Amino acid sequence: MSVVLPTNRDENWRYANLRPLAKARVEEARPANALTRPNPPPALPGYQRWQFSDGHFTVSDASADARTKLLDARAAGESFAALLDADLSSAGVDFSLARINAARGDDVLQIELPDDSSPLHLELLFFATTSSADGTSYPRVQIVAGRNTRLRLVERHLSSRDIDAAVNGAFDILLRPGAILEHVRVQNCSATSAVFDTLVAHVADAAQYRLRSMTLGGLTSRTTAFIKLAGRGARCELAAASVANGIQTHDFFAEIEHVAPDTVTRELYRGIAADRGKLGFNGKIVVRESAHGADSEQSLKSLLTGSGAEASVRPQLEIYTDRVRAQHGATTGKLDEQMLFYLLSRGIDRRTAQTLLQWAFIEDAVSRVDCAELRTDIESLIAAQLNEVSALEGLLGKQ
Repeated sequence: MSVVLPTNRDENWRYANLRPLAKARVEEARPANALTRPNPPPALPGYQRWQFSDGHFTVSDASADARTKLLDARAAGESFAALLDADLSSAGVDFSLARINAARGDDVLQIELPDDSSPLHLELLFFATTSSADGTSYPRVQIVAGRNTRLRLVERHLSSRDIDAAVNGAFDILLRPGAILEHVRVQNCSATSAVFDTLVAHVADAAQYRLRSMTLGGLTSRTTAFIKLAGRGARCELAAASVANGIQTHDFFAEIEHVAPDTVTRELYRGIAADRGKLGFNGKIVVRESAHGADSEQSLKSLLTGSGAEASVRPQLEIYTDRVRAQHGATTGKLDEQMLFYLLSRGIDRRTAQTLLQWAFIEDAVSRVDCAELRTDIESLIAAQLNEVSALEGLLGKQ
């Protein structure tokens, strides 16, 4: 299969670091010895857990639940793409990685909730255990949430510290009328890994998609999300947080399309770039002629705490009707010097004061994770990263 990979000349990929992806072996990775997998985090109370290594299923305590099953990737793709109104065979460069995933991947986890069925809580652990020189991991999940159902899904991506893994994931989501999906994604792979994923979601009448994305690990990462609010009263809440230390690059492109009347988007992004870290977030809202009464809000903010740090946050609006409410704001800046002075005047040392201000900034997004145990875990991971951030002279000058 011949697929043209995106480059930094493509508008939606200008801020992504694509070099590790281009160097990775495109063949599917085979799981390495189980001893190379990192220890899994503690299980979340009330959640069924599935574990995968390099995209391949390994173990589950939920295999008896008929609503979750494994499919062959080649048999699963085409019919589901039709449900999503997404023809990946003819779509543009933004879907290139999804097409590769469909062609190269093996195991597909399908989650299907029948109409009016009981709530389901799932935790998915994706371990990357193979070097990019030996192959790429292709995790893939398909979700169909029936009418008036509720799914809580936690998705974690992990790898060993010494593995320079390459991951190309794909998520396909279909929410029937009245369905609610609470989806938390946590990416904490090794500092040498490259993690890419494509997410496509179709949200029907009065359905709600609540996406929380936390990006911490990896040398480079990129999320590409296309969310269609296709039914009247459909709603999407997206809260994302990224922390880029050292030479990390984290990029996020999210296109949310309002197709039906009275649809709602709430989008929030908070990113911290330290040292020479780079962040990008492109939030594109499209309101079609048929989406009368659409309501969208965007709040995109990034914080620079290193003299070599870079960030680009871009809200985009395409509105084709005048019967709409749209608000957006984007800022990139440094720590508030007045707040820093206030903390210093209260006897708090400079390093701690800077960390507290960074913490308060990123918590805007983290606080939207509803599961208390998971939120505590995410906060611990972020705190560990923030404690490694030096009080760089480029921020406030030598004191």
